Amino acid sequence: MKKILAVFSILFALFLMTNSLEANAYQIQADVTTKRIPAGTKLELEMANSVLSESLNPGDMFSAYLTRDVRTVSTMILPRGTIVRGNVAKVEDSKRLYRSAILYLNFDHVVAPNGQQLPIKAGLCEDFNLTDNGGIKGGGNYGTKIKKNWSKSGSIIKKSTKWGITSGEDLFTGGKYLVTPFAAIGGTIAGAGYFVGVSVADLFKKGNDVYIQKGQVFNILLLEPLDVPVSE
Repeated sequence: MKKILAVFSILFALFLMTNSLEANAYQIQADVTTKRIPAGTKLELEMANSVLSESLNPGDMFSAYLTRDVRTVSTMILPRGTIVRGNVAKVEDSKRLYRSAILYLNFDHVVAPNGQQLPIKAGLCEDFNLTDNGGIKGGGNYGTKIKKNWSKSGSIIKKSTKWGITSGEDLFTGGKYLVTPFAAIGGTIAGAGYFVGVSVADLFKKGNDVYIQKGQVFNILLLEPLDVPVSE
């Protein structure tokens, strides 16, 4: 009989402890609510590590930090320094004809203040040279190089013509009328030669890689709302 009473006492004590733990767990959960950061919100981030398209593969991870608090008047939602992680979705290598590399990034999740990883859906904003589908371009293309080459060619002609005017006047009064045409012709030949030669060479050059340096600040735009657990 004593043994039965002892077993009963132990079971009853365990029952009381279990109920107490459940009550405490319920109380902890009841003290936690969520705050919603709406879609369309811009989050300013600082890159935690350098990113170079040439050395990246799909699936490679990267991290960034919030540069500003996200809060309501009375509640901190995401403090400055909150980690935002992502991965490389796709890399298009630079090609000839000065075609730049294109880098596609996914923003994967935010690490909430309680340590919980919250999935996010976000895209890059205006801080990069972006393609229509959100890829980051390395910058420059063959058309851009042609414009630069043409500008340089024109500069050569102008300088040659100016040299003809100055040098002609130094030789004798009215000498510019004799020297300038020859200088202009020479400058035109030199400028045209430069334009053709450099433009042909650029046909075989590759474009720029995408480089995002550590510490670079940029914005992302939330494409879907983000619900963040907060303590009341």
